[in-house]
Amino acid sequence: MEIFSVLKFEIHRNIKSILIFAGVIGGFILLMSSIFEPAFFAEYNDIMSTISPEVLELIGGIVDMSTFEGFFNLYIFEFAWMWYGLYIILIVAQDIPEELEKKTIDLVLSKPVKRWEFVVGKQLRHLMTILTVLVFSVVFTLFAILINPNIIVAEVDIGGFIVCFVCLGVLLFAIESTVVLISTIFDRKKSTAVGFALVMGLWFLSAYSGSIPVDNIEYLSFFTYFDSRSILIDQDFTGTLGNVLILFGYSLILSLLANIYFTKRDIPV
Repeated sequence: MEIFSVLKFEIHRNIKSILIFAGVIGGFILLMSSIFEPAFFAEYNDIMSTISPEVLELIGGIVDMSTFEGFFNLYIFEFAWMWYGLYIILIVAQDIPEELEKKTIDLVLSKPVKRWEFVVGKQLRHLMTILTVLVFSVVFTLFAILINPNIIVAEVDIGGFIVCFVCLGVLLFAIESTVVLISTIFDRKKSTAVGFALVMGLWFLSAYSGSIPVDNIEYLSFFTYFDSRSILIDQDFTGTLGNVLILFGYSLILSLLANIYFTKRDIPV
């Protein structure tokens, strides 16, 4: 199938940027993990305990920052949409529109490549980027745990970290598929603006649903189905598989819609 020809070309063209991004994320995790110090963050817990219950409910309650799991969840997983997602949005939102605007798609489609194969090949390249970044993230996280003298390795739930990274990968797939659909509709600038606005709006909807007077509105956001706190801190895997399936199903549906729209779209020659 020509999908793999598109994927091979895309990987060859972007391998350097993929590895740089993965290395930057890995280095960032290593740097952030190096500042973890249980005694210091225990004082944070004392400060948080003085906050009113209403505010605590709004921010999701107190997380024990004196544990590495609590620290990592707050600074890495809670803001994964920023550390990982914004880059994914940027590259995905500009990818297909750039091919259209520069007319390079004419050359691609002049070969025996169907439009849906072109889109799927692009998506597989993005998924390879996500996979590479997550592998680097896991490796650097494990390395950070081993070298930090303030972390007792035997007390760290390594399995919980790995499960969270797997769930993060599915969340990033949901973000990617959302922006791919947008990118088949708009030009580069509009795709980037709409992609950023939509993803950040969905994150806000999930994070601050307690301040919105509508019951269960948070379930409209795919961020709600990435519950790293339950997995990593509470060690509660109830609903994890269901959340993964929901995110995966959502991603497949939007990917299908992107392919259908792009296949039927009128592309000026």
